[in-house]
Amino acid sequence: MASLDRTLRLSADFSKLLPEDFNHKEGVVANAAWLNSAISSGRRVPVHLWVSYREWVDDVIDGQVEHEEHWHQYVVARALGLPIAYTDGVKPGEAADLLALLAEDRLLGPGDAAIAMEDWLGKSREAFDLRFRKATHRTFDGLTQSEEGTWDGGFYFVQFADPQLGMLHGDKSWEEERAMLNLAIQHVNRLKPRFLLISGDLTNAWPCGPQANAEAAAKQVRSVKQALRDVDSSIPIVMVPGNHDIGQVPSPAELDLYTSRWGDDYFSFWVGGVYFMVLNSQFYMDGSLTQAQKEAQDDWLEKEFQSLKTSRPKHIVILSHVPPFVKAPSETQGWANWERDPRDRIVKLALEAGARLWLNGHYHGNASTTVDGLEVITTSSVCTVINWTEEPGVVATSNRPDFEKCVGMPPLLAEVHHSGFRIVKIDENGHRHRWFVLADVPDSLREAFEQDVEFSSPRRKKKRATKAVTDRLGLEEGLNEEEVAFGKLA
Repeated sequence: MASLDRTLRLSADFSKLLPEDFNHKEGVVANAAWLNSAISSGRRVPVHLWVSYREWVDDVIDGQVEHEEHWHQYVVARALGLPIAYTDGVKPGEAADLLALLAEDRLLGPGDAAIAMEDWLGKSREAFDLRFRKATHRTFDGLTQSEEGTWDGGFYFVQFADPQLGMLHGDKSWEEERAMLNLAIQHVNRLKPRFLLISGDLTNAWPCGPQANAEAAAKQVRSVKQALRDVDSSIPIVMVPGNHDIGQVPSPAELDLYTSRWGDDYFSFWVGGVYFMVLNSQFYMDGSLTQAQKEAQDDWLEKEFQSLKTSRPKHIVILSHVPPFVKAPSETQGWANWERDPRDRIVKLALEAGARLWLNGHYHGNASTTVDGLEVITTSSVCTVINWTEEPGVVATSNRPDFEKCVGMPPLLAEVHHSGFRIVKIDENGHRHRWFVLADVPDSLREAFEQDVEFSSPRRKKKRATKAVTDRLGLEEGLNEEEVAFGKLA
């Protein structure tokens, strides 16, 4: 067999990795012992398989994904069961070296090595980028009624809200937020929920509009995708659009950009006989530039609610970024709830359909209320939490939060005793849920609901300091403090 004049080369230093660093997620085909042997033995790379990988990349990846170099890092991480951060810097030829040797050893599948490699790469392509755009044609690939419309006894899922990379340092950096997101993903992979829900605001920088920082937004999108590629590919990722994803006053161009990155902005899906409706809540904050799209969502949701009378799901769950209300349906509209007219109309439809749970984000703090059997939950951030010192019903209904009065010191926190996520249990009788900080996540999904006490963030200081809030929020000199703070936080 012909060979390249090279042995396995990897720029990343794997010499200090421990066997436990190599996990056993779906797609993993090799371990530390195989890798160490391949490197130390000086094996030659089979040329025909090396070329097969490079040709496949030319045909399928080149020009089809954002930043091709991330693909090569991803396939090495996936094959070895490593976090993607460990394979940073892997070059295309090095990925080809590794895949060629894995195929030669029949680790990518039995039979013809080149065919097995192509099959494994096809599955990897699906997990790499297409999984972020599963929501198409107002449904979700793999979670349709025909596939998941039958009640099967209950399940668990995990809700992340507002990763919002860049919020902590005003888009200058996002290392702490990325660390929190990485840790949360490690917990999810260990817990193995039925799916992962991300309730909007994936990034902080505005993609378009008067406050746009398109370059920072694109970098943050890449960073979020890189992190989410570590989610076990057996766990579907359901995205909900947030205002930072599509703009405070979304335009058709911003909606198109969002859907090209993350899939449909509103859709429905089914899991184990339970119906879920995802709404684009920004239409009900300010839909003045997208009136036609707003009306299209309104028509769609009315038809969806009507169809539920015949499909008869076991339970109905509504999902949006901004909650329709935080404490009471009649509360004044503020920065963190909907306009009254669509709120009244859509909440009425949800109640009539029998919805009992509505999950949201946006507030960067936790809040809950129940009205006529419908529990509306606002979930805090998986990354940067706001140190609110006033009640949610007061803060959320103001046009612009008065940070001198309602935010403590420090104003923002992104660390394991404050950042966290919600675990939701769906069973015969309805739902249960609990919020966990990242330092306190249980060992199993079942254990999350066996404990008697609720887990919550430690009480934070209530010292108020306007200058400290301004400094930590990265407010620009010469701009109105409340306006800029509101823009960065909302």
